[in-house]
Amino acid sequence: MNRSGRRGAGGGRRRGVRLTRKVFWDLAVYMVGLGLAVGVVFPPFAQQLGVPARYAERPSFQVACLVAGFVVGALNHALCRAVVGRRLARLSTHLRAVAEAVARAGAGGQWPASGVGRLEVDSDDQLGQTATAFNALLDALEAGEHFRSIVRGASDVITVVDTAGRISYQTPSVAGVLGYPPAALVGSDLRDLLHPHDRAGVHAYLAAIARAGVHGTRGAPVLARVRHADGAWRWTETVAGNLLQDPAVAGIVLTTRDVSERVQLQERLHAQAFQDPLTGLPNRALFMDRLQAAEQAAEQAAEQAAELVGGAAPAGTEAALAVLFCDLDNLKAVNDDLGHEGGDALLRQVTARIRACVPAGATFARLSGDEFAVLLTGGDSAALARRLAERILAALAEPVDVGGRRVRTGVSIGVASSATCAGSSIGVLRAADVAMYAAKNSGKGRCEVFQPHHHATQLQREQLRADLHQALGRRQFALHYQPIVDIASGRTTGFEALLRWQHPQRGPVPPGDFIALAEQDGLIVPIGGWVVAEACRQAARWQRRHPARALQMSVNVSARQFQDVDLVRDVAAAVRSSGMRAGTLTLEITESLLVQDGADTIGKLQQLKGLGVRIAVDDFGTGYSSLSYLRRFPLDVLKVDKSFIDDVHTSEEDRAVTAAIVQLGRTLGLQVIAEGIEHPEQASGLAELGCPSGQGYFFGRPLPGGPAGDLLDREAAAAAPAP
Repeated sequence: MNRSGRRGAGGGRRRGVRLTRKVFWDLAVYMVGLGLAVGVVFPPFAQQLGVPARYAERPSFQVACLVAGFVVGALNHALCRAVVGRRLARLSTHLRAVAEAVARAGAGGQWPASGVGRLEVDSDDQLGQTATAFNALLDALEAGEHFRSIVRGASDVITVVDTAGRISYQTPSVAGVLGYPPAALVGSDLRDLLHPHDRAGVHAYLAAIARAGVHGTRGAPVLARVRHADGAWRWTETVAGNLLQDPAVAGIVLTTRDVSERVQLQERLHAQAFQDPLTGLPNRALFMDRLQAAEQAAEQAAEQAAELVGGAAPAGTEAALAVLFCDLDNLKAVNDDLGHEGGDALLRQVTARIRACVPAGATFARLSGDEFAVLLTGGDSAALARRLAERILAALAEPVDVGGRRVRTGVSIGVASSATCAGSSIGVLRAADVAMYAAKNSGKGRCEVFQPHHHATQLQREQLRADLHQALGRRQFALHYQPIVDIASGRTTGFEALLRWQHPQRGPVPPGDFIALAEQDGLIVPIGGWVVAEACRQAARWQRRHPARALQMSVNVSARQFQDVDLVRDVAAAVRSSGMRAGTLTLEITESLLVQDGADTIGKLQQLKGLGVRIAVDDFGTGYSSLSYLRRFPLDVLKVDKSFIDDVHTSEEDRAVTAAIVQLGRTLGLQVIAEGIEHPEQASGLAELGCPSGQGYFFGRPLPGGPAGDLLDREAAAAAPAP
């Protein structure tokens, strides 16, 4: 039996008009019955027409009428079935073709390209009207195919699933996006395509859409990873609509698009915004974000604890986080020595060593070039931070292999917790930074825990830094001159110019308090230029006053000042404008500078030598002492470091080292000057070793220009022949 109709909202079928083969049986009964009825009434009717009664009443005549009526009814039925049945069979064939096309389109989304033929309407009776209605139905279906084609041709994937997640419809676009034939997915479970980590989220999302119960309800987009036919995972964005109550759909409609490129771009942008590209660590932005979140959590915990006790938070609840601020001590020297590639390699190895020390759950970040930080949370974070600092110091105590060279790198660490800076007005990170500078100022390679007095010291340091920027313009600098003497005779042969700062409020500021600041801020270049020019002017005045004496003037040049592109030009201008004698200016550089960019350094030294400037190596013996650079570089003077002079008269080792340096200078034709001579025994010991020159408090303290000139005048007067 064939039934027509669609499922209603309740899942049953609506009752429709029944069209079966019983219609022709009924028609046969009616027609034959009508024929028999005619056969029954025909004998009386025949009498009315003049047929004699004796014939009309005969049984044979009456039977003949009944047989004739039956035959006529049967013939009418056969004729009707042949004519009407043929037309109904044609209609049935077309209806089956349409039903099959609709079924195929419903399953695979493909409507026949050729369409379905129309019925010819050759009458206006009920069958003609039926054919007209059928043709109108085809017109409506094919008109709707325009919109179905738009859906099938859309780049987005449209899927219909039931509440259990089983797919009942799939657009062809899934082949281009995920590589699956549409028919292969119909009947499968959507969850089988999802990444295991995303299944629960998508299931909850669909359940929420289904529970909404409002026709057409659409949810917010949901991100999920879907397996491609090639096995790769693609990021997709899906929007769901509730059409469960629509009898034409009866499901949840999913509109999905591939957003893998967008997600990958977002991940790259996130990495660029929150990840250090060299080490792969979180950068400053991400560290600050996590620090802020930890501080807020600590504040909330303290407030909740205070509410529980009805007053101030119990002691210890504020110590919920701690920060270690780590700064490498010699990254700049490694960059200068091995290049930035070597510095990068050092940073990667240092990162690996520190990361191995950091506990799980902590945030380890690179804040800037040579600065790292570690964020610890939890009630014992303050004690854990101190232990972690010791582990990091121990891990970096061993040399690091960089490009086949063993490099020692130290680290200065500042530690602060929410407990240690609770009484201060600064945050934990700032407090750790202040403590780190205290560690550097205390000798580097060590750890300092933040104390309130560190903050006061740092504020003074920052104020000093601000004042330093104005000191040169306000003429607060002056030069003092320490005599360099001939040890044998005690006669002054020259001076070393030493920078002094007379602060208007603080008074004299020790060089150790401001020289490093000037180096950090780049102020050492203009300040150093002023020192060279002023020292040359002073030397020229003394040379004019004592023309018979070839007085030398020594000036220290920092590594940063030496690297300045205008150094040679500025020195030439200072010598020329001052009028000092050629060959009487000595520039003192450190050993570490000689191992930086050898070719460039040699070139600049040769340019200075071309001006008649002598080059001295300051603090010789404490750095990268090497016979090779003594031969390679155009040097004139070796200044023996004070550490060898202190015990030269008592220590056989120091005496031997000093003697070797003196002999080395004599062999290479270099002048040797001993620094830091403070006692007569030291001077006597150096004289015995044949050291020609020296300086130190024993011979004279640094003096302003006037008193230093008076010293020269007294020496000149003492040397003058008696009248």
